[in-house]
Amino acid sequence: MTALRVPNRLGSHLSVRLRLWLALAALALATLVVGGASWATLRQTSTRLDRLHDQSLARVDDALTLSRKATAVAARAPFLLTIESPFRLQVEAGISKTLLADIRRHLDGQNALFDKLLTEMGGSIDELTTLSLHRIELTDRILRLNAVLAIEERRFAALAREKQKPLGQREQWLTMQRISAVLLGAGRSENLIGIGEFHRNYRALIVELEEDEKPLIQSQLLKLQEIASGRDGLFELRRAEIGRRIRAEAAMNRIRHSTEVINNHAAKITATAQANIITERERTISAIAFASGIIVIAVVLSILMAVMAAAFVSGHVTANLRAISDAMMRLAVGDRSIRLPRGEHAGDEIGKLFHAFRAFRANTLRLDRSNRQLAQKNALFENLYNDMSDGLAILSNDEKIIAHNNRLPKLLSLRATTVRTRTSLAQLLEAGNWTRWHRSEGFADLHHPSGTVVELRQSPLSTGGAVALLSDVSERRQLEEHLQSVRRIEGLGRIAGEVAHDFGNILSTVSTNLHLLENATPERAAHLHHTLANALDLGTSLTQRLLAFARRQRLDPEIMNLNELVTGIEDLIALALDDRISLHIFPASEQLAVRLDPGQMESTLLNLCLNASQAIEGEGNIWVRVVPSGSDMVSIEVQDDGRGMPAEVLARAMEPFYSARPDGTGTGLGLAMIFGFIRQSGGDIKIHSQHGHGTTVRLLIPLWQSTDCSEVMKPAGRILLIEDNMQDLAHARRLLGDAELIEAKSAEEAENLLRDASPFDYVLTDLHLGNDVAGWRMAGEALRHSPDTVIAVVSGHMPENMPEALAQSGRVVSVAKPLDHAALARLTELKSTE
Repeated sequence: MTALRVPNRLGSHLSVRLRLWLALAALALATLVVGGASWATLRQTSTRLDRLHDQSLARVDDALTLSRKATAVAARAPFLLTIESPFRLQVEAGISKTLLADIRRHLDGQNALFDKLLTEMGGSIDELTTLSLHRIELTDRILRLNAVLAIEERRFAALAREKQKPLGQREQWLTMQRISAVLLGAGRSENLIGIGEFHRNYRALIVELEEDEKPLIQSQLLKLQEIASGRDGLFELRRAEIGRRIRAEAAMNRIRHSTEVINNHAAKITATAQANIITERERTISAIAFASGIIVIAVVLSILMAVMAAAFVSGHVTANLRAISDAMMRLAVGDRSIRLPRGEHAGDEIGKLFHAFRAFRANTLRLDRSNRQLAQKNALFENLYNDMSDGLAILSNDEKIIAHNNRLPKLLSLRATTVRTRTSLAQLLEAGNWTRWHRSEGFADLHHPSGTVVELRQSPLSTGGAVALLSDVSERRQLEEHLQSVRRIEGLGRIAGEVAHDFGNILSTVSTNLHLLENATPERAAHLHHTLANALDLGTSLTQRLLAFARRQRLDPEIMNLNELVTGIEDLIALALDDRISLHIFPASEQLAVRLDPGQMESTLLNLCLNASQAIEGEGNIWVRVVPSGSDMVSIEVQDDGRGMPAEVLARAMEPFYSARPDGTGTGLGLAMIFGFIRQSGGDIKIHSQHGHGTTVRLLIPLWQSTDCSEVMKPAGRILLIEDNMQDLAHARRLLGDAELIEAKSAEEAENLLRDASPFDYVLTDLHLGNDVAGWRMAGEALRHSPDTVIAVVSGHMPENMPEALAQSGRVVSVAKPLDHAALARLTELKSTE
């Protein structure tokens, strides 16, 4: 054993955790000191700034706002003097009053001096507005008088220039012109002194003309005197207008004075705020300098403590951790001899790590022993895995093969090198030329051209992916088919006696009617012919159903109307049953489409009814019902009122080779084969029986995508129908409905259509056309002209096998008469696989 010596530099009994906590506490204390000093300084600074804002800046802002608005009022006052429109004067005065209202609302009664000033400014604005309105009115009247005087002045000047008038008269008109000019000067003078001077001149000129007694001059003089004299005279109007202007200017000066007082007050507030800001700045600088000193001291102490903690971690903790990590590394690479000393660092975290290493080393040694045992078990399981008779594969979520046993390549007839990891199962089946037939969820049959049949069972894994088990079931399927044939022959034997009896009745009817025809009248002969035809139709129908049932051995699943299948086999079941037993068929009220093997289904129903009849002693009843079960299933119930089954017989009813017949004639495979067929079709079977109260067998079958069988099963496209029997032709025409149908009643006509017309999607031909077995030839001609055409050869006496070339094409099917929806569905399904 190799022991690592680890130095213990600090003899203290304090744990590493406590030492680090003490260092962190000291650092935290230093941080708190720094933070506290910073917070206190910032808090004090913030308080001072808030106080400065509340006491100084806010007041400065209020004062500046007040000053700005008061200045705006004062600036608008001179504009009121120059406005000549009363409306605009009122508008501008309103704006000034609004500004004063804003100032008053801003002050909110905080300063009595400002309230007084604002009241005076409001009064001055009102006075200025009133005086300006009066001035505008007086100015308008003066301008009107000036206009009249200007006209008179020009008229008097024109009269004074007329040379044909006497000189004295022209001098009088000149004086009148001078008086008009004096009055115009007075109307345009801008001060009272000028107006007084013009008034003296006017009086002097008036005295000069008052001595003239001529009527014309006197009337014109009186007119000028009316304009100039009196309360509404020009001189009085001018004096009033100038007086109101002087008073308005005085009001404007008062507004300016009030504005200057407000601005001076704002300036004082601003100066005071500036002084406060300087003082607060000096105080803040002092506080920050004090806090900076505390922070520097705390930072220095924190650095010292951090250096001490780092020295401790580096000198004690790191050295021990390095020793432990080296030991762990050597243990991980397989060195199980490494050890660490005991007794050192007892009680602290390093000591606990030493103890953990020793525990880990002990666990590693135990794990080594477990691994050796597990390797032995894995070798055993691997031998079992590879020696299985079935193929086994583990699949990923995308069906890639993760692992497989040695039997899998042999079972699929592939070389071992072909089955590589990450190869998909579908690729292997394609490489081996296997055909996959889905039976139900998780089950499928794999068919090889050599005739080998492999059953594939696939189950999902809880961790994702799936496990696939492949079993060679070729011999088992052959045995099942042989046993099914035995069962079918047994059923045929039961039917044969009843068929012979029915045919005896039919032949008797034919013989009697032929005898009566010898002496019958024409009317009576027609009735007898009709009776003969009915008897022959009955015989033909029995023969066709019997041949169809006897011929079917192994058919592919087809889409069919379940009601039609159940009602169609009623006559065969009735023939097989004794007369003492009544058969009752109850199809569903709606159409139900299913996909299964019709021959196997008919055999299943016949065998269930035969089993039921054997359980009935004396007279009895058998009921067959088709009942929808939920939205995606349909149930076929076969019920009898026989003796029923005891509980121990019911528990073993599905077991192969188990039979409860007292005479020992049963094979024990009837219900077992029915169960296998129903499960392969994706369904289930349930039996309810009570001793003495009869038995009910329920076959649960999944529905096809649509319950409208006529729509699901009807081919679409161009269809060539070749049939020489008019009744069969009419029947096929009804089944095909609205399809694009082209009919031919002979082989020659059909060959011409196949040769000259465009290709057909489907060809339906009778096997026997006239006296010639021409159906196979028609199928070959159709494939030669269009390999994509789907062909159905129909006959009431179909041979066991079709020609090899047609069978290998995969496009030709044989169909037993009468033609039904199931046969059409088979054609549609074959077409859809292109």
